[in-house]
Amino acid sequence: GSSVPDKDGDEEDGKDEALCFVGPGGELSARYFMTDDRFAEICTSAFQRGTKMLILTDCCHSGTIGDLTKPCWDGFDAISITGCMDAQTSGDMGKGGIFTHSMLLAIDKLDNHGRVEYSVGDLYKATVKEDDAVFGSKQVITINASRDGHPGEMPWPLLPVEYAAPLNAAVGKITG
Repeated sequence: GSSVPDKDGDEEDGKDEALCFVGPGGELSARYFMTDDRFAEICTSAFQRGTKMLILTDCCHSGTIGDLTKPCWDGFDAISITGCMDAQTSGDMGKGGIFTHSMLLAIDKLDNHGRVEYSVGDLYKATVKEDDAVFGSKQVITINASRDGHPGEMPWPLLPVEYAAPLNAAVGKITG
């Protein structure tokens, strides 16, 4: 993710957040970036009101990448969990980001404690706890919701069966 100059004046800091895509030749260029304004426009015009949306981004400058406070999100049950705040960068481990691995560890722990169902809000709290305990990162994993989004009420949709987080699986192989 990146920050780019805000063109419509909706950002307090004067910067839109943007998802970074590469061009056809693999080049990284601002012309391939998608701003948070455009992202919100695409998501809310592609789906009917009442649709539940979960946005997960483990990239730099992604705290408000969904712009979920915009009026276009009214009527959508939308929640965004991001790897960091708008002014921060997301830590990377070479094989995935800190937010991703914190979330995978949290899912592993919830699964191993017999939690077969939990909310997006429950997983967010467990993810932050894993980040603090394992990585102690300075990035602030964030959660945002549209006016009609309720993290404690939206069920986490991706429930694994007998799951082991990659970091836990690697430790298991080493310790036997």
